[in-house]
Amino acid sequence: MSPGIETPIGSNRDSHRRRAQSAATNSTIHAKDIMTTNVVTVGPETTVRNVALLLGEKHISAVPVVDGGSVLGIVSEGDLIHRQELGTETERLSRPGTSGETEAVNDPYAKSHGMRAADVMTRNVITVFEDSSLAEVAKTLETNRIKRVLVMREATLVGIVSRADIVRALAAQREGSLGPVSSDDDLIRYKVIETLMGIPGTSPWSTTVSVSNGVVELGGSVEDEATRDPSRIAVENLPYVVDVKDHRANLQPSWG
Repeated sequence: MSPGIETPIGSNRDSHRRRAQSAATNSTIHAKDIMTTNVVTVGPETTVRNVALLLGEKHISAVPVVDGGSVLGIVSEGDLIHRQELGTETERLSRPGTSGETEAVNDPYAKSHGMRAADVMTRNVITVFEDSSLAEVAKTLETNRIKRVLVMREATLVGIVSRADIVRALAAQREGSLGPVSSDDDLIRYKVIETLMGIPGTSPWSTTVSVSNGVVELGGSVEDEATRDPSRIAVENLPYVVDVKDHRANLQPSWG
């Protein structure tokens, strides 16, 4: 939900309370609990240069290639390392159509000379489902020696989980925690912090977040008073949040 859109808080709170109660029986963290949902994508005709620019601007290491809602492939930094423009080809390859060419040669030639995302993308995309357990996600990353995996809802791309997401989920756990729970207060705290970091003016590094039995308490300060209500509403609408107590002060109070 966009943090700038207001909804009737009371009705949502009852819904979240019921979800929190039903979630108490679920002792597994799923891909959907920690995935990044704001996934940056490109089309198959996007130029290689624009893909490289996008990776740099968004500070990401890979981007899915999507056409009409269907995932065609993924372009990662590794797909862009060996380029003819940089003189970094792994070997001097003959052009397609010359004698002695094999299918094995075509792929590296496309990687180094192709001008579109469709030319350089990795087509064998590894995916998991949104209800896949975190253990399954971790095993998929390790087995396939990849840094991130696309998360699907049936045939629709709904998110992406990276190694960094798993590490952040670990950091959100209480010291000495004996096991994961998807409705655990620690995981709610992780989602709250992630949400605040996505809203300019909330000063997430100046905000303290504590969660007890689904009740979120926000302390510290906000940089922009105008972000207080939208950010509180965004937190209230997170899964398993029962209530939000906002004690944040204004970092830059107005005078006069």
